[in-house]
Amino acid sequence: MTLRPGYRVQQFLAALSLRGPVEEAVLRAYLSPAQVKLFRLIPASEQRHAFAILHTLQREGHSEAALAQAALLHDVGKILPYIRQGEVGGHIRLWHRVAAVLLEAIHPALLRRVALNEPGSWRYPFFVLLHHASYGAELAAAAGTDPLAVALIRWHDTAPEESGLDLRGQALLAALRSADEQN
Repeated sequence: MTLRPGYRVQQFLAALSLRGPVEEAVLRAYLSPAQVKLFRLIPASEQRHAFAILHTLQREGHSEAALAQAALLHDVGKILPYIRQGEVGGHIRLWHRVAAVLLEAIHPALLRRVALNEPGSWRYPFFVLLHHASYGAELAAAAGTDPLAVALIRWHDTAPEESGLDLRGQALLAALRSADEQN
């Protein structure tokens, strides 16, 4: 995560704005009904973010189905712990996201110390944010997602060369990470 104040203010304001209509045709083109159901569980701001990433990838000439699935589902892991607890909708609030981005940029070790794997704690959302990539891969796999897309989701917060993916996978991961950073 990089600290870009202007972009982060824009992102904050978008999260406060009214929810736009979901792009049904795009969802149906890339996702199965089980994956669409999963996508619908994430907050509207995360849905807009996912569509923005997909549109960026498409503008850059990427047409791989696995990459599109990863773009749409890469942040779905932020809801898994809450689904497990029967709390669909979760408890990761905007302030958690803002604080996590700032801490990651300013003092990553402090973010890791603040994160606590204790559901119900005010610190738990930070733990979820730190581990959402692996949670997302788990959810995506259970929904029948392409194995390459699952791998891209699992490693989307990791440098491509550290992911263990083959060269094609690393190139797709680099594209996903770049589009994520832009959006």
